[in-house]
Amino acid sequence: MYFIKIIARFFLVLLFLVNFTIAIKAQNTSNKGKDFWLGYGNHVRGYSTNTQQMAVYITSDVNTSGKVEIPGIGYSKSFNVTANSITTVDIPQSAYLGGEGLYDLGIHVTAERAVVMYAHIYDRNVSGATLVLPTSTLGKEYYSINFTQISNQENSYSYFFVVAVEDNTQVEIVPIANTMEHPAGIPFIVNLKKGQVYQVLGKATSTSFNTNNFKGVDLTGSTIRSVTSTSEPCKPIAVFSGSGKISIG
Repeated sequence: MYFIKIIARFFLVLLFLVNFTIAIKAQNTSNKGKDFWLGYGNHVRGYSTNTQQMAVYITSDVNTSGKVEIPGIGYSKSFNVTANSITTVDIPQSAYLGGEGLYDLGIHVTAERAVVMYAHIYDRNVSGATLVLPTSTLGKEYYSINFTQISNQENSYSYFFVVAVEDNTQVEIVPIANTMEHPAGIPFIVNLKKGQVYQVLGKATSTSFNTNNFKGVDLTGSTIRSVTSTSEPCKPIAVFSGSGKISIG
């Protein structure tokens, strides 16, 4: 019986140490921060460009202030946050990532004190949102998460995009399926400056106006990773994925 108690105590101590280690490691990652990068990703525009809007929602447990900037178009807007309330900042439509390729349209949000931020794109009955993680938590390798691409509107695509948070960022992309510009399974490299965005759109496979059945490839499993160049180490990157419009039923 004593032996069993010793073993039990050993596992209790071991469990405590494991939990303690996890807790210490988890302290380095939080959705609260003072610096964020994101983009105005692909979203179906089947109604009217005037009805679509992207907004960021910023909240904090303390009073603070900050700025939303889009350096590529010279946009800058200051904001204030009252503790335990939400501040909304609308993003100009000129920041929209329309097609596949490179854009100088990274959205940079900074705050004097730590905040939490969400982003939301909406257009009548089509809506998509995301939690935005601070720059300090960003990784260097990602997988795109999408879904079987079926929509009742044309120009609906499975997509992902990467935002550079530092200059001289080299990114290797391996799409799992054909995109608008690149074949499936063939790696390609993009070189990004701080604030630049590269968006990838899944290729449309069929359209049918009679049944409102617009199909495209599913980009789930595509890899996006920062790689080492000859002169620079690999850099952290922000990656977002989803669909411009999708039917899940």
